[in-house]
Amino acid sequence: MRTAKSLEPVRFDEAEAGDVEEGDETYEIFRVDCPECGQSIALFAEESALPQHALCPTRWNPFGLTVCPGSARPAADAAPTAGAEGAQEEELAALLTLPAGLDWRRQPFSHVGGPGTRPAGRAVPAARA
Repeated sequence: MRTAKSLEPVRFDEAEAGDVEEGDETYEIFRVDCPECGQSIALFAEESALPQHALCPTRWNPFGLTVCPGSARPAADAAPTAGAEGAQEEELAALLTLPAGLDWRRQPFSHVGGPGTRPAGRAVPAARA
């Protein structure tokens, strides 16, 4: 595959860029409850529809997920989450960080027996004498 080269030089105008540095991105986020499943969903301010999200029948079987029928519904149909104080500005690092009490390695689907357990072995038939 070939790429076309630009015929005109592109100039970066520092006056237009302002004082934005790489680590200073913030996003305006608000929380709503899905009208179908009641799950709290975080939306960016410019989103007009609920994102695709899943229904998990039991927390011990994450492999039986189905798409919630409330996915892609207009965000205006969803009620604000109780206790959420309108839109909040969050830094990108805060959005990508897991909550303090959540350790992905200790989730039910990560390690079947829990920490310190060994994998289940196969039963070996006793040798005949």
